[in-house]
Amino acid sequence: MRIFKILFLGAIFFCSKHAYAQDAEMMDLKACVEFALKNNLQVKQAELNILQNKLSEKQAKWAIAPTANASLRHGGNFGRSIDFTSYQYVNQATQSSQFSVNIGQPIYTGLQLKNRSKQSEIDVQAGEKDAAQIMDNIALTVSQAYLSILLTEEQIAVLKEQVKLSEAQLNQSLKLIKAGTVPENNRFDLEAQIARNEQAVVNAENALEMAYMNLKVLMNMDPSKNISLEKMDAQIPELLQSYTLEDVYAEAGTRMPNILAARLREQSAEMGIRIAKGALQPTISAYASVFTNFSSAAKDRTIEQQTQTINLDIFGFSVPVGFPISIPVEGATIPYFKQIGNNIYSNLGVNMNVPLFNGLQTRIAIQRAELAVRISKMNTLTAENQLKTDIQRSINDVRAAAKSYSVAEKSLKATKASSENTKKRFDLGVVNAFEMVSVQNMLVSAESTLIQAKYDYIFKLKVLDFYRGIKLIDNN
Repeated sequence: MRIFKILFLGAIFFCSKHAYAQDAEMMDLKACVEFALKNNLQVKQAELNILQNKLSEKQAKWAIAPTANASLRHGGNFGRSIDFTSYQYVNQATQSSQFSVNIGQPIYTGLQLKNRSKQSEIDVQAGEKDAAQIMDNIALTVSQAYLSILLTEEQIAVLKEQVKLSEAQLNQSLKLIKAGTVPENNRFDLEAQIARNEQAVVNAENALEMAYMNLKVLMNMDPSKNISLEKMDAQIPELLQSYTLEDVYAEAGTRMPNILAARLREQSAEMGIRIAKGALQPTISAYASVFTNFSSAAKDRTIEQQTQTINLDIFGFSVPVGFPISIPVEGATIPYFKQIGNNIYSNLGVNMNVPLFNGLQTRIAIQRAELAVRISKMNTLTAENQLKTDIQRSINDVRAAAKSYSVAEKSLKATKASSENTKKRFDLGVVNAFEMVSVQNMLVSAESTLIQAKYDYIFKLKVLDFYRGIKLIDNN
């Protein structure tokens, strides 16, 4: 009955796995890394930061261009106000309009605009290096998660083989019990071992599901999407003992994005000193403007010639004398567009601003810029020291992983020989089930240790290759 139950559950498990495999999308390491770089939120945030830096760069470059602004003003005036067409006071309700166009062109600004443009270019490059560092980190993390899945899958395969082996040993033990060669209690030890092996398989499969979930989170993939991973070439290369900190750092120091970004920020901070010092120099700019206006108080005025007669007393006689006079006659309001055309005036000039004293603001800004340079240099030194530490740790990790893998290989080889010898003795009924189970547990442990050592060694090598400038994936 128990055998039938095991076969039934195994059939269900096989069918479900077969259906999953049919629906699952097969992905290799390159596909996983590319998917992560395309969809990871940290990468997207870095890309947005680059776009912001490029907008700042564009703004800094266009700051040297002329500025042109037009203005329009129209309103009503009530009571005593100035008629801007005649600059006389009028005491009536009027409407007025003013139009102007103003153009400004910076000529010399203490090289601040030029230096800001250069600084913005450097900031864009630094932002791109930050994004490259994030992408490298994502690629490393995805590779580790990928290898973790392959490790778990191989461990599951080992555990399933152990279940089959235990079941075969149980069948052999049942034959020996039936023949009266071994005692009945051997059966119970093997049944308990089968149960423990099945539990180990279930635990490993649960760990595999969690490993897949972790990979999907790193890739920002829909958790409900089914994927399966292609096996990698798990050949272990020979470790070159010539790897030294100086050799690897000589390559990494000229190439690692975070180091290059730190050095670029040093240049940006140094450019900030030039910008701050530029505020001590005079600024020169040119300006031009065109202005016109309209007022409803503006009237057509004509001159009418008249003769005015007055009587002069000449020697007691009243003599009428006529004088010609000009009398202004106010007509209709001057049309709108006629006023606009007649009232145009313009000006053109150069403006110079000489800084004398502004509460030491410029001096303080220079000191802040100098401190920023010192901070950026310290950040660069910290990044370089951290890189050296990481490289040395990576070299040590690779050598330790190589030794662990070599020891694990020897341990597995010896354990296999012991297991085969014990199995032969068990089949002959010389060894009891408890001893056989103990040896099998040692074999499973040795196989698992070797698998873990192998993938740990592979990942440590990839990390070291990363510092050496070898790409994690082939882009061809």
